Parts: sequence; C-alpha cells; structure tokens
Amino acid sequence: MIHYFDNCATTRVDDDIANLIVQYHTTKYFNPSARSTFSLRISNDISAARDKIRKLLGASSGEILFTSGGTEADNLAIFGSLRSKKGNIIVTAAEHSATYNTVAELNSKGYEVRYADVLPDGHIDVDNFVSKVDDETLLACFMHVNNETGAVNDVKLINQLIKEKYPQTVTFSDGIQAVGKVPVNLRHLGVDLYSFAGHKIHCSKGIGALYVKDGIRLSPALFGGGQEKGLRSGTEYVAGIIALSAALEKALNLLPSNSQSFESYKNTIRQSLEKVKEWKEICKENCSPAILSLAFGGIKGEVLLHMLERYDLIVGTGSACSSKNKQSRIAKAIGLESNYSEGVIRISFSKYNTAEEVCLLADKLAESVTELRKIMFGK
Repeated sequence: MIHYFDNCATTRVDDDIANLIVQYHTTKYFNPSARSTFSLRISNDISAARDKIRKLLGASSGEILFTSGGTEADNLAIFGSLRSKKGNIIVTAAEHSATYNTVAELNSKGYEVRYADVLPDGHIDVDNFVSKVDDETLLACFMHVNNETGAVNDVKLINQLIKEKYPQTVTFSDGIQAVGKVPVNLRHLGVDLYSFAGHKIHCSKGIGALYVKDGIRLSPALFGGGQEKGLRSGTEYVAGIIALSAALEKALNLLPSNSQSFESYKNTIRQSLEKVKEWKEICKENCSPAILSLAFGGIKGEVLLHMLERYDLIVGTGSACSSKNKQSRIAKAIGLESNYSEGVIRISFSKYNTAEEVCLLADKLAESVTELRKIMFGK
C-alpha cells in the first residue's frame, strides 16, 4: 500500500469527482459551442460552475477564466496583463517556476525585473517588496502560499500597500497552494488576478482557473472561436470545469477539519524527530497546515526520499515543476545554510492521509536519517 505525502505535487482524484468526470465524457459529452439543446445545457452547466467558483472564493464580481492548469493561469495573468512595452515587474525570489520563469522571459524581452527578498522561512519581506514599487511598475507578483516552505503571505496587506503607493500597478497572486488549504476570500484579498489549479484539490490534472477582477483587461492567449471571453479560444474541457467546481466545494467544506488533522500530523513527526540531530523545520509560524518542510544537515533530501520508498512512503523534495534542478532555487532564496540546502524534504498532507500512516512516516523518517548518517559518517 502506498502512503502518499507529496500532495503539493498532485493529489489523488476524489472518487465522486472521478465519476463526475466520466459522466461528462460519456453521457454529457456535447460541445458547449454547438447549437443543439443538449449543447446549450452543457453551456449552462459551465456558466453555473463559473458562478459557483466565484462565490465559493468570496468574489462578489469579476471573472473566472478556465485554463489547462496553474502554469497556464500564471502565464495568462503575467503576459496578458501587460499594457505597455516598457516598465518594471516585481517578483519575489521564491516564486513558483511558473511565475518566476515567465517573468524571466519578459526580462529577456526588455522589461526590467526587480526581485524582492524573502525571509528565512519563505515569507515575503513586505517592506522590501513594496519599496521596489514606483510609477513605472506594471505588475507585482506575490504568491499566497510558498509551495516549498508553506509560508502563508499576507496578500491583503501587500496588495493594499502597493495600491496605496501606485494604484495603476496590476497585482497578481499565485494561489495554487492556498486554495482548499487555507481560507481564501478574493474580495477580502483585493488582488487583481489570482490563480489556482484543480489537481491540488483532488480534481483532475488539466484544469485550472484565473480570477480576473472587474476593470482588468487581458490580452488573448489563444485565438479561434472566442471561448473564455475571447481570451482562450478552443473547446472547453467541460468535465474538468464541472469537476473543479465540485472539488472546490468539497475542499472548502473539509478545510477546518483537515487543518486540525494536519497540525496534529505535524506534531507527530516533530516528536519522532526529537531524537534526531541536525534538522530544522523551515517555516514554524503562519504556515499552511498542509505543508511541513524539513531540512536535514549533511545529507541529501533525494537520497532520503528514496530510502523512505522502501516502506512505500512517498514524500517530496520541493516543487515537482523544478525537480530536474539539482539545487533548489527556493533554498538559495531563503538563505538556507549550505549544510542544509540539499537536505530538504517536503511533506504535504491530504484528506486521504491517516494518523496511523503518519506514525509510520514519523518512525521511518527518523530511522532513515539516522541510518543514512551512519552510512555516510559512521555515526
């Protein structure tokens, strides 16, 4: 039996959600852009899902645009929001690669990119970030929850300070590790653009969304039949759209109980590691309950990951989207000491985890760290 603790990378599809997806592939498979009555019903289902998601995320107005996932949503937000061919863009040094590398591409096209600092636990240095805003700042990008450390940023405060300094700056927050894991109210947060993805909340891969506040104009990403308000032409992934709204509702209903369970799971792992030397929890305060990021001195996180696989325990070492990089950009950005920088593992929980398998993980993690150090250092 697999014990899966890499839910930041992706999640198992919920059984009810999987059945809903099958339904829209087999009996309700009609193209929503066609003219039949059956197609009109599907089009109405999409509209209902769009309205439902907007309400679930606390947006009284604005638009929900469906995309193929979080990366496309981030790209649409960044490339689509630029209304000038010159100016500066602000991004943190610890953003997800879907944001960080997209902004880097703009840098190669002549835009000035200003990198803001993050604190040692992954939280954004708010003062440093806001200090970089001026009257030529086109776009400010700041993630809601850091995907590697779990740090929860004060999106409302950052947005407010930016708008007070220069109201014309478009604000974008990557909420991909936030939605369904921490409370999200878009009207309260106030940002212009906000992205999230289905496969992080027990929906299928291949579906994501971008919230666009009223008054924000985006340039089209795809041209064709004019779907998604003319911004992303192409036949909609109907099954994914309907499933996303259902998965989001389920995730939000379970959020309080999940959060309580996840904090308990973290304590179990912490207690087991008390007998282990040279380790640290990267984010200790104001962190996502779903993420526990640990760094072990003198060993490699990837080796530890494979040792845990002997017991059918799956954990992560950071962002799955950056797994080909030998050293984490995030570890460098937070200033993690060299002795710890390669020894990071990320444990991320879901509703399918149990207290019993967390106990197994806690025990085998402590054992594996001790065993690895004996192999490497003879102690």
